Amino acid sequence: MGNDGGSIPRRIELVKEKAKDVKLNPELERAAAWLHCALSKLLLEQPVVSCGLGKLYNQDAIIEYLLDKNVYGDGDKICGHIKSIKDTVKLNLTPNPAYNEKGSSPDSATMGNLERSAKSKFICPISMKEMNGKHRFVYLDSCGCVFAEQALKEIPSKECVSCGKPFDSNNVIVINPSKDEIEDMKKAMEEKKAKAKADKKSKKTEDKKNGITSEKKRKRSNSPDKVVKKVSTIQSSAAAAVMDKVAQDLAEKQKNNPLSSVVKSIYGDKSKKETGNYLTKGTFNRY
Repeated sequence: MGNDGGSIPRRIELVKEKAKDVKLNPELERAAAWLHCALSKLLLEQPVVSCGLGKLYNQDAIIEYLLDKNVYGDGDKICGHIKSIKDTVKLNLTPNPAYNEKGSSPDSATMGNLERSAKSKFICPISMKEMNGKHRFVYLDSCGCVFAEQALKEIPSKECVSCGKPFDSNNVIVINPSKDEIEDMKKAMEEKKAKAKADKKSKKTEDKKNGITSEKKRKRSNSPDKVVKKVSTIQSSAAAAVMDKVAQDLAEKQKNNPLSSVVKSIYGDKSKKETGNYLTKGTFNRY
């Protein structure tokens, strides 16, 4: 109350207000999602991989996580759906020629110049747009090639313009999708895994029905085309060995050939005094 040696409570101590939502800088969020590994939080460095949910990772970070699930504290929350390296796709990224390692790094950018200085290391090979979150990007899980979504839509072909591998709409994966798209992508990812598992099981059943064993599969690997390839490799190795032998024989022959007087004058016995050397022998010298 006062004058009793106690303290007067303040309004903030008596009235509990609703906690305010913390608003993150959207530019920082964008840079974190598009320029950094979702797992290690380090800058993206090739080789870069992505999962069925469109997140971007450094491949070495995923390998570390698979070897030790505790190496990253929140690894299970971020990429718990990744059980093996087969659950990721290695991306074929196009380097950005305008990227400057020193001046374009988000780590060196301040809040004032983040928009200007945080450039992406990668671009779309068709439209040349930067892969920095300002434009929607997709990748093809059939080959790993990355494009701006709009650029890929404008090309009617069902073959990848970078590598020529065929694809369909199910192979197009959105990179860093919105929250509304995540649930649909999770369902699609699970369906693909289930289909791949069923296909593998049916193939084993069919092989067993047809009497195809692992021994027969090994024999198939020794098909005529593969044998020809192996033979050509062996022949090239044999040719290289023959050339090495010829070179060694020539070197031995040159060793046995007698040295000329000029060469002997260079490598002769230094203890013997000679009136001249290979530069002055047979020439006029007043000394």
